[in-house]
Amino acid sequence: MKIIIIGAGEVGYFLAKRLIAEDHHVTIIENDPDRYRRASESLDAITLHQNGSSPKALLSAGVQNADVLLAVSGNDDTNILACIIAKKMGVKRCVARVHSDEFLHNSVILPGKDLDIDLLIHPERTAAEAIARLVEQSSASRVVTFENGDLQIFSISVKKDSPIINLSLQEVAQRNPDIPFLCLGIHRENKTIIPRGQNVYKSGDVAYFIAKANDMTRVAEIVGYPEKEQQHVMILGAGQIGRMVAEIISREMDVKLIEQDRETAEEVAENLLDTLILHGDGTDVDFLLSERVEDMDCFVAVSGSEKTNLLSSLLVKHLGVKRVILHVTTNEYIPLMDKIGINAVVSKNVETVNAIMRYIRRGNIVAVSLFEDIEAEAIELIPQNGSVVTRHPIKDLDLPKDIIIGAIIRQGEIVIPKGLTQIRTDDKVVVFLKPSLIPKVEKYFN
Repeated sequence: MKIIIIGAGEVGYFLAKRLIAEDHHVTIIENDPDRYRRASESLDAITLHQNGSSPKALLSAGVQNADVLLAVSGNDDTNILACIIAKKMGVKRCVARVHSDEFLHNSVILPGKDLDIDLLIHPERTAAEAIARLVEQSSASRVVTFENGDLQIFSISVKKDSPIINLSLQEVAQRNPDIPFLCLGIHRENKTIIPRGQNVYKSGDVAYFIAKANDMTRVAEIVGYPEKEQQHVMILGAGQIGRMVAEIISREMDVKLIEQDRETAEEVAENLLDTLILHGDGTDVDFLLSERVEDMDCFVAVSGSEKTNLLSSLLVKHLGVKRVILHVTTNEYIPLMDKIGINAVVSKNVETVNAIMRYIRRGNIVAVSLFEDIEAEAIELIPQNGSVVTRHPIKDLDLPKDIIIGAIIRQGEIVIPKGLTQIRTDDKVVVFLKPSLIPKVEKYFN
């Protein structure tokens, strides 16, 4: 496909890397000189140093012949205007990233469809929903949902006292025959392993499992995490993400929300009636102790400052909080978080890229989830009639070693497959694999 990206910030740059790796023809328009230079020097893409909403720039990028325009600059006006102009010029599909929460309301005067924008993405909303899932799932460091949340892929750290250490995947499955689950991937010493039954769990691994949502807590117990209900949660930062997380989880949990700016704190207190709003500094040890932070089940750091989020997270860990969830915007930090004791990390940029990739990969691939800390993706495909993947049981398909069939959704029912399971036409199939193998796996389903 021919794809034009407006903006080469964290989201645009990451998107371009993923799309180039899949052999798409990418053109980037970036007005900022530093971002333009970074993209032009390090990406195999046509890069234009121009304003993304300029008709002249869009014509130079060949918008009239493009399949998709992705407007992901940091400016809502630029993104929306670029999409409107590009559609008039003939681009087939448009995606716009917007930060204003006005676009979230059903009462908005001009929704995306009326502007002829095919998809409006709100990064803060996608991040808040991801964080809320992690608060609810007290053992996971990453949760990705399929089938309206009924099927989940989740990552769990294997601790040194875990009962599965030195056991093979096959042995663990045989000891728990009543729990349908699969281990899809293992991240070990900065390497990604797509395992088979003989692979052994080791201390320090981060294991990626797939299971029905209702079975997730039982899988966590197998790994050594007894179920712990999250009742008391403290959130740092009353920006868009903090407010949205509080709004979602305060229906079932006791939530304290810390905000350093008094005016903002007072404004939020008027709207979040089920949340206790505290005016204070989340990096002040005396303040945190006065609010009994050590009694919290979970601490969520989502202020507008990455440094504040990191410092407060390390402080509350030191003060005894068992579970800490941190929001970052710089993707390079993510692999380091586990090493310093942060339980889970969410990036609104990665969540935005996920949402856009899900939209781009339509056709046989109906969903996609990227995992920023490992070299693997989960994709959902529908096999065509007569495709190779429907001709034999899974064990006889001779799939490449770095591909695992993780789940099958058949007429609304979720099946965690075994070797003798046979895929049928019209099944939805979740496949876990290394990104370079996506073209190869598509051939099995075509």
